Amino acid sequence: MKNMMMKAGKSCLRSACVHWMIVVMVLLTVSCSRQPDQQLQPESPAAAPENRQAQTEATCCWVAITNQATKKIEVYDPADATWSTPKWSWMPTTALSYNTASEIALWEAPTDIKVRNNTVFANTAQVITATSYRLATIARYTGTSTRGQKLWVMGFNDTTSLHAMEILPDGNSVVASAGVDWPQGWIRIYSSSQPAPNHGVNTQYYFPSAHAVLWDETHKVLWALGNQLRKYGYNTTRSGGTITNPKLDLLMTYNVLPSPWGHDLSADVNNPDQLLLTTNGGAYTFHISTGTFSDIPGAAYDTFVKAISSQPGQNMLVETKPSSGCTLNNWCTSVVHFYNAANGNAAGSRTVSGAAIYKGKTFDPNYY
Repeated sequence: MKNMMMKAGKSCLRSACVHWMIVVMVLLTVSCSRQPDQQLQPESPAAAPENRQAQTEATCCWVAITNQATKKIEVYDPADATWSTPKWSWMPTTALSYNTASEIALWEAPTDIKVRNNTVFANTAQVITATSYRLATIARYTGTSTRGQKLWVMGFNDTTSLHAMEILPDGNSVVASAGVDWPQGWIRIYSSSQPAPNHGVNTQYYFPSAHAVLWDETHKVLWALGNQLRKYGYNTTRSGGTITNPKLDLLMTYNVLPSPWGHDLSADVNNPDQLLLTTNGGAYTFHISTGTFSDIPGAAYDTFVKAISSQPGQNMLVETKPSSGCTLNNWCTSVVHFYNAANGNAAGSRTVSGAAIYKGKTFDPNYY
């Protein structure tokens, strides 16, 4: 995570409906409704974890973290006042069909996690994409077979430093390498939709310090962030790409970021004309139609924000940034912060005791 040296709504809380019947009060807790006037409740360390049944599919509300202390992906519910027990956790294991020597050994510390609706793979309705510095993988999230089971995997050498990954709607995928030393870095598109032995066909595009990739379903383009922001077409006539030999087509380069060294990129799920992005120097909104940047308001604007995302219909931003209390490395934290998206005011936080979080992001399966 060479970024430190490079210098470089309200949460989806469950609604509670109180129904009085004579002298009996019945409290009904319902699942994640998208109501912008809900308030994130403060942390209550002494509170006992609520006995909620885990959802079977990813929804708008949960937050996934890359916990580099446990080397796991962990998913939590902002509605829970304490984050002591994740709703779900995952890492490559032999039980999930990963090879000990060639795959699990490369899973050093997780750097990115996404969940996506995708039915390309048999017996699968949703998948996760996850990276560590030397491993990129697609695994089943929901379907009729084992959750977390390997669907596709690719290992890399020790100069790669993977930071992000995206699966495209047709099952192919893009990975982003920041490289270990400047000016290394690239994005690479893979034929991950194809069965072995044709699952590794790829084309690489040089991109120094590539940190983030995001599919934009509204505009049918791929966005990538590194020392620039780039917009790519996918399998266009000009690129000559096909599903079995996929290629990207560079459509636009935004050479000057508001401040140097991009970190994270996500959709503004409440506005299809906007992306959210962070750099070493700040947190910004990118306006697609005008190609311009603006500062995210209030306390949500900060330096070295490693992850940013929004929650559908919640008027809420989710961010993680390094904190002095996390000593595993100089980019980690144990805290996930929530902000009002309209004014940037702090709206609460959740702490995972002992965690070393790089990214904490909304676990939303939808493309925007």
